[in-house]
Amino acid sequence: MKHFLCAKLSCVLLFLLTSTAGFGQTRYEKIAIYDKIWGFLKYHHPSVARGIVDWDSVYVHDIDKMQNASVSELNKMLITTIDNLGPIPQNKPRPTVDTLFTLNHNLGWIANSKYISHQLQNKLKEIYVYRNQGANKYIKQNYEAADYSGEKKYQNMILPNEQYRLLFLARFWNAINYFAPYKYLIGEDWNNVLTRFIPKLINTKDILSYYRAMLQLTVTLNDGHAQFSFEDGDNTSINNLVFGKYTAPVYAKIVDNTVIITKLVNDTLTHKAGLQKGDIVLSIDNMPVGVRMKQFRAYVSGSNNASRNHYLSWVLFNTPKAYQKLKIKRGVRIMDVKVKCILPSQRDWRDLTEYQSNATGYKTVGNSIAYVYAAQIWSGNLDTIKNLIRSKKAVIFDVRNYPQNDAFYNIFGMFLPNPKSIDYSLLMIPDNPGYFTWKQSAKMGEINKTPYKGQVIVLADERNQSQGEYSVMCFQTIPGAVTIGSQTAGADGVKIGIPVGGKMVISYSSYGVYYTNKTPTQRRGVKIDIYVKKTVESVIRSDDLVLARALSYLKSKGID
Repeated sequence: MKHFLCAKLSCVLLFLLTSTAGFGQTRYEKIAIYDKIWGFLKYHHPSVARGIVDWDSVYVHDIDKMQNASVSELNKMLITTIDNLGPIPQNKPRPTVDTLFTLNHNLGWIANSKYISHQLQNKLKEIYVYRNQGANKYIKQNYEAADYSGEKKYQNMILPNEQYRLLFLARFWNAINYFAPYKYLIGEDWNNVLTRFIPKLINTKDILSYYRAMLQLTVTLNDGHAQFSFEDGDNTSINNLVFGKYTAPVYAKIVDNTVIITKLVNDTLTHKAGLQKGDIVLSIDNMPVGVRMKQFRAYVSGSNNASRNHYLSWVLFNTPKAYQKLKIKRGVRIMDVKVKCILPSQRDWRDLTEYQSNATGYKTVGNSIAYVYAAQIWSGNLDTIKNLIRSKKAVIFDVRNYPQNDAFYNIFGMFLPNPKSIDYSLLMIPDNPGYFTWKQSAKMGEINKTPYKGQVIVLADERNQSQGEYSVMCFQTIPGAVTIGSQTAGADGVKIGIPVGGKMVISYSSYGVYYTNKTPTQRRGVKIDIYVKKTVESVIRSDDLVLARALSYLKSKGID
């Protein structure tokens, strides 16, 4: 009898547990449907798009009712919400344009959801046919990029309550869904991201768990431009809370999942601890470094492994403690050391990025090679650099940095026989959500009957991101140019932020950058002609394998 009662109680308990789980899942799915319809109306319904209705307030007011309603009640409330917006102006439907980019456009959820009735489907389809044309309060285009300045900021909302956390998730998800050019390259069904993060944000209890959830949400974009930060781009306080406000006084690189100390920030502290450049780090605060990297990667954005490891190395040693224990390997010796930490702000960002440069921006290598640091091409040295290049059989442009001066573009006239386009941009369309249009770049260079005929080499690696990658693409327009290096960051296009309360934004790459044959650069990086892989040994020895390969290539051409 006891066995029978125990078995019966176990069955009841199992039923209650599975029923509760099922209820929670159904609840999250209803929130997801509401989020999608709310976002669809925000960008398509004329009354909402023009700001006639305070659409954020509608969300905050209705979200609890929507998630707790039955499916039939949910549909009735949504239909009432749409009817209250007033009749839809019978605008002339948009003509079909074959040249638009359509891979990001997907409204299949309207027809395929088990939560949307036929009556509600028909209303949404009618709104789509006669969707808003012209200005939209919440989205516009500014210098070809998305502009979310029409969104409410909620600047004092440091830790939003549940309704506002869900509001910011819905705002972010819909903005990416309709206006992110690279959504189709994210690597995950964007619908799944919404479903995954609804429970994460509902279950957030404090500022630390909130920051962690928002960082994880940002990481889903797989975009080197993606960052959860304050509006000015500063994420120091976020990193301090999530990773720790101190760091070991070292710089490091990650190669083949191996962490190598490449530079010492404070010689006194590192000497006292017994740390040296070239040491391999095996554990940090008694945690194997592989485990630590896996944990931290959940909060570090990047378009590919190369760029994510680059940014991971910046925070890997962060700790809440004033001292840090490290297990290191030096040659065949393994040692435990304890080092006094410093504040991350005491490190130099130039040493973190390791951009390539020198005092003048140029030099001569051997007898026949000009060497130019692309980020240091300025109006003041442009003519000197041109004359140096003309006097040599080859030029190496080191673009493992971040060129950002207009004079940089003035060097290309000496290489190109005719003006040449660099790329195609993929631009969002504010009043046609989910569709994008192509725009060819202006042509660079000039008609030149005597262009430079020497060999042009371009050096690139994971430090090239955004403007750095675009700069490589500029050099690749030069006939016969050879690009040598490794995978670049794969994040090109201007960085734009979506406001998510508390003076914070989540940023992303707001327009697409493609080669002139419309090959993407996002996530994969720019084209590399000769691939050079860093090794643990080369990093320990500070060998520049990319430059060595470039010089070897030139020597094979009889140039040294």
